[in-house]
Amino acid sequence: MGKSSLRLAGLAVGCLGVLAAVVPPVAAREAGGVLPPLPLKAGDPYYFCLTDASAKALATARISLDAVKPNTVVTYKAHTCMRGTLTKGQINTDLTGLTGEGTGGFAFQRDGRRAEFTVPRVALRPDMTGSWTAEHKGRRIEMFTSTKVGAKLSLTKVSAERLPMTLTKQGADALAGTFGTSPVPSGTPFFEGIASFDVLNTLTSPLTTKP
Repeated sequence: MGKSSLRLAGLAVGCLGVLAAVVPPVAAREAGGVLPPLPLKAGDPYYFCLTDASAKALATARISLDAVKPNTVVTYKAHTCMRGTLTKGQINTDLTGLTGEGTGGFAFQRDGRRAEFTVPRVALRPDMTGSWTAEHKGRRIEMFTSTKVGAKLSLTKVSAERLPMTLTKQGADALAGTFGTSPVPSGTPFFEGIASFDVLNTLTSPLTTKP
């Protein structure tokens, strides 16, 4: 293996370590400074599934969950969910974690009123806590936050399984702006997130590059 392949191999291991919060900042300096982010394999589905409590609250408020095309509303593992596709993601080599983006968006409606949240994005920090944003009425807002519960990291995948997505004040205010009040108060788990990015396929391709 040549020097360029060894360098890329070291970077791959280092980036996975960043997400696991085990690589100290000195590793980045030894790697020669901040390098371009590493893209992750996209194309897998992701789900925002209503919790039992939020589904009940929406039903009480006569508000239904809808999807912004090409996303759809489906029943997944006995829950009502918005289903979309991951379009892109990357591991950031500046030690800030991982970012990802999905198709379409989700919406809520009652009678003639509709609140849409499009181009959903996630930013996972090195400790695997997250911020989930979307565009609403022409500006990007933080809709949800998440703890590391349900977030998983391995040598092959970065994934979320039943990840509690807690509604923020911005998110509650956006819903209240459309419906008069938010059906779920801020600080309450609203969705459970399910998603995964393939890490190994992304990182092994440059490792086979000839020096």
